[in-house]
Amino acid sequence: MVLPFGLGPDGHHVDAIQSAPSAPSAPAAHLVMPPPYARGQTNIYTGVPIIVNPYIDFIVVNGDDRYMIRCERKSVLERSVELAKLIHAGPNSGRKSDNHFQILNVDKNDFELIVRYMEKHFIPYRDHKHLLKILELADRFNVPDLIIYCIRELDLSISSATALDIFKALWFYQGIALTNQHQTVITTQETGLQLARKQASKAKAKQAAAAQNSTAHENGADGDGAQKNLIPNPNPFTTEDYGVALLHNTLQLIDMHAELLLSMREIADLRFEELETLVKRETLQLRSELTLFECLATWSLAECARKNLDATPENRRTVLGPLCLTPRYLRMSSAEFRRCCERIELLPPLETSLVSDALEGKKLKNLTDQQTELLDKFRQPRAEYARMPVHLSDRSSPKNYPKKMRLAHEGRPTEEGCWEKAGMNCLRVFVCIFD
Repeated sequence: MVLPFGLGPDGHHVDAIQSAPSAPSAPAAHLVMPPPYARGQTNIYTGVPIIVNPYIDFIVVNGDDRYMIRCERKSVLERSVELAKLIHAGPNSGRKSDNHFQILNVDKNDFELIVRYMEKHFIPYRDHKHLLKILELADRFNVPDLIIYCIRELDLSISSATALDIFKALWFYQGIALTNQHQTVITTQETGLQLARKQASKAKAKQAAAAQNSTAHENGADGDGAQKNLIPNPNPFTTEDYGVALLHNTLQLIDMHAELLLSMREIADLRFEELETLVKRETLQLRSELTLFECLATWSLAECARKNLDATPENRRTVLGPLCLTPRYLRMSSAEFRRCCERIELLPPLETSLVSDALEGKKLKNLTDQQTELLDKFRQPRAEYARMPVHLSDRSSPKNYPKKMRLAHEGRPTEEGCWEKAGMNCLRVFVCIFD
């Protein structure tokens, strides 16, 4: 139908319609300022801003089970690197128009705890084992704030009852071993003689390397990076720093309670590398080396059972490898060493006779360089105090530890040493007066 010129669709004049007052209308869509979270996202064809949904839905898929978790888009984008990558890649549920993102192979309850933490900055947990599971998920989805939160809470929960669980979990997830910076890490089960030969062959190389390192330090170099990584940062900043600091604090508590922890039944469940890290530490606070010997004897029995080997002395020495040399046999008494030999001879017959003669005060003759080095190692005393922990929580605060321990960690003389020097100075003064 063609309308007459000048008339509108309803038959009235257009001029009258235009002259009549009209109700205010909404501004054009392309003139509306989008909310902050949607700015910068526009349709490339029309230039109209796309209003992004402030919420997203995660679909946790475990086999046939599907569980939906709705959360704030902004919180997830700001706090999780891996989930932000997933969101920016677009919905992966198979439908282009929905707002669903699938998460596979994860516990739905623990994943929801992580999501709620990103919104509320708080996460409830049952015990240290549950917290370790949350830490694993936080590391998987790269949530730095939650990783640091879990590490601080774990440090607060470290005790003689939880230390071994935390130590094994950190070893498994991070794959790092924190040992004394002056000792060698051995990850293969070698015999004692092979170890002695290797140490002797490397002695000359170490002397040459020491000269090079001294030159490097004069030039401002940092030294060996591998050894540097073994020392925790006293002021952790990155998540890696916090992880190394937590492992250091766990090992520090094991050092302080070595008598108790090395006697626990759970020690027999450790893998070789985990046991090696513990028994080779110089700072173990042991009243007697007999405790360490009993620990190795118990672990060797369990390891032979796991490998379906007969528990003969030879097989037990084989599974222990160089760990047979870790006890300081010459710090024992003759009676203690005889008790050890009656239970099992961890040392070869020749080394056993040498230790027995040395404990009985016999003069040893015609010793090789390797035997002399081995006996010196057996005589070496352990550190008087364990190292100080890194301050991660109220538990690891320096004020909770004795002053002597703090002074020893800083390399300063302890209080007894100061009084001893003062007494010697007074004695010298009296000698000078009456001389």
